[in-house]
Amino acid sequence: MRTKRKGGNLMKCWGIGAVAMGLAMGLALTTKQPVSAVGREQITTADLKQKIDQMSSDEQIGQLFVSHVPATTAQARADVAKYHLGGLVLFGRDFQAGSAETLKQTIDGYQAAAKVPLLIATDQEGGTVSRLSDSPSYQNTNFPSPQDAYEAGGMSSVLYQAKLTAQALKYVGVNWNFAPIADVATSSSNYIYDRTFGKDYQQTADYIKQVVPVMQQQGVGATLKHFPGYGSAGDTHTGFAKTSTPYAELAKKDLLPFKAGIDAGVDGIMVTHIVMQAIDDTYPASLSHKVITGVLRQKLGYQGVIITDGLEMGAIGQFKRAHNIASIDVLALQAGDDALLAEDYATQIPAIKAAIKAHHLTTEQIKAADLHLLQLKNKLGLLKADDYIQPKLQLSQYQLQKKSATASVQVTMPGVKANTKLNVYAKHQLVGTLKLPKSGELAMKVSRTQKVQKLTFKMAGHEFDQHLWIAARAN
Repeated sequence: MRTKRKGGNLMKCWGIGAVAMGLAMGLALTTKQPVSAVGREQITTADLKQKIDQMSSDEQIGQLFVSHVPATTAQARADVAKYHLGGLVLFGRDFQAGSAETLKQTIDGYQAAAKVPLLIATDQEGGTVSRLSDSPSYQNTNFPSPQDAYEAGGMSSVLYQAKLTAQALKYVGVNWNFAPIADVATSSSNYIYDRTFGKDYQQTADYIKQVVPVMQQQGVGATLKHFPGYGSAGDTHTGFAKTSTPYAELAKKDLLPFKAGIDAGVDGIMVTHIVMQAIDDTYPASLSHKVITGVLRQKLGYQGVIITDGLEMGAIGQFKRAHNIASIDVLALQAGDDALLAEDYATQIPAIKAAIKAHHLTTEQIKAADLHLLQLKNKLGLLKADDYIQPKLQLSQYQLQKKSATASVQVTMPGVKANTKLNVYAKHQLVGTLKLPKSGELAMKVSRTQKVQKLTFKMAGHEFDQHLWIAARAN
């Protein structure tokens, strides 16, 4: 066998790759053995990237929105389908609407409307922020804060409660929890104190390191908040908040719990709207490239999903008015956020498209955010291999005879179905079709002609990258 490189492809001077019965152009193929079609059920990063490339721009951008559920179930399902939303976040009213079974059915309806499965999120911190407690099914169930759970039984009690909570969320269809709180408040008078673990920086880091895996082992994504740490800052729900803590001090204190969570493999990190003046004295952290890309991505090395805090909150509204910002959502994406916790998708999908056209954003930025979100969805088991894995073609056992060439082929694809058609082309002309059974190996024989033959292969609209050359017959 002789091989040579041309145009980056290995050009094989003999051999074939999955060819056909019923032939033209002088090809003569025979099936000596059954076909081997082996399932590959693991979706890879390459599969996800290819899927993103196949999406329309509206689909790519819509995936970035994790929105409040619209007022009615019908409207929610319609918007999920129309705007290609990436996720929905549930609040108290969504849990109040009925029993756990009713909510489960409602969420199933949302998922049925989605082309790409949804991230279904909520804030289930325990204590003062407990969405499950609003459900009639859980009114008699105690979901204590981490502080209260620790006081009752130490860390084992905290982890036990985290496990039960994640299981309850999973049951109703919630797959992403905006918890645990990684903030550290040094005084009980601080706004965020009651929602924190109530301990010092290192103790909070130890808590985060242990609780994140417990949550995620139940099939529910965990989210650290509020990066890079609330500390003693005021409530950003109602207005602007700033902190002047130097970065060196943040790194030794507030960032410790976040670094512990990153090391534990946390699925998501929510960024606060506080202005971290020592890092970026202009933009809130959630809109700051210096904070999100500079610190969280580059210095801390985080590769998971980054989501904004709610973009409807008072701090963002005040910032938008003060600086006459046309699109907060565009700023967030420029900063490096992956997901937008926002319900303005109807107006902001066009705004983001316009920003791309004006070169204020790039398609590559959108695709990178999509990849992080799809990787999370894949980890949570939301994606079906059949929808994402592209078929592969493998060749082996080449043999070259005087008048013919033979080879074995293996088609690898998920959910292989009997009689799937594998088409063979020469000079863009269909020369044969093979029907694939579900198991076995195919040995194929191709008659050599007086000219070199190039064969390409397609299946279910997919053209394999590999193309093969059959050497001309020797005189």
